[in-house]
Amino acid sequence: MSLRRIDLNLFVVFQVIYDAGNLTQAAERLNVTQPAVSNALARLREQFQDPLFVHARKRMNPTAAADELIGPVRQALGLLEGSIAREEDFDPRDIKKVLRLSIGDVGEAALLPEFMSVLREKAPQIKIQAYQWERRQLARKLAASEIDFAIDIPMAVEGQLRQARLLNEHHVCAVRNDHFLSAEPSLDLEQYLSQEHIHVSSRRTGGGVADLALSKLGKVRNNAVRLQHYQAAFALLERSDFVLTTPLSLTNQYPCRIFELPFDAPDLELQLYWHASSERSGVSNWIRQTLIEAAHRLLKNRTNRTQE
Repeated sequence: MSLRRIDLNLFVVFQVIYDAGNLTQAAERLNVTQPAVSNALARLREQFQDPLFVHARKRMNPTAAADELIGPVRQALGLLEGSIAREEDFDPRDIKKVLRLSIGDVGEAALLPEFMSVLREKAPQIKIQAYQWERRQLARKLAASEIDFAIDIPMAVEGQLRQARLLNEHHVCAVRNDHFLSAEPSLDLEQYLSQEHIHVSSRRTGGGVADLALSKLGKVRNNAVRLQHYQAAFALLERSDFVLTTPLSLTNQYPCRIFELPFDAPDLELQLYWHASSERSGVSNWIRQTLIEAAHRLLKNRTNRTQE
């Protein structure tokens, strides 16, 4: 088979179908119609005299021929993309991309506003889609290009996964401004334990960093309310006598009085994760560096509202 007879754009479609496992999702990623993807697949099948993908429930599973083909196709497209990215002096304002992030509550609330302010100025055509995948799925989602980056707590990485440190968040205790404790110069352990607490966690069970730190002291706090998101926690905080243990940077966004925790608790560390294959893209490298710089600015400019 001669490459002169094949439209090389078909290989791009082939890789996206292979990664997505679904023609509708492939069309969305390619920003074309599903019939256009189906037509491209039909041409590929004719060229290679193989179905390449077969329906199995809602997925398009690759045939043995497709499994053999994907490696060379990835390598060839990666080399071509990397060569173009290195040679191209692109203007971020010309980048048209839907950037998909797996990110949790704290990163979304603290980091994304800072990152978005940079994008609005330097790369206004980039769109953001943010959602949170389970940690055990991140490596697969990044490898399949279903997400571009993930922001999560530190974890062991293997193979082609890469990481960089983003944020190191100090925890404080927050109460509403007219809380009966708000006039106190500081909060001691007895006062902290005597209060009813809002506990924020995406998990259905288990404690947080404060609970783990207190358990080492043989102490237990009274978690009266368990919520999934800090935005809801701060809304409740403003209307109640509950107290909230929270990353410091979030307190700058809500009216509250904050105290240093009366015990040692570990900071919340957030890492940025990406797949090594994306490093061949100049656009991806620019976005990654912009994310890291946004995190550094957030830490540098963060107002420390704690009172000694």
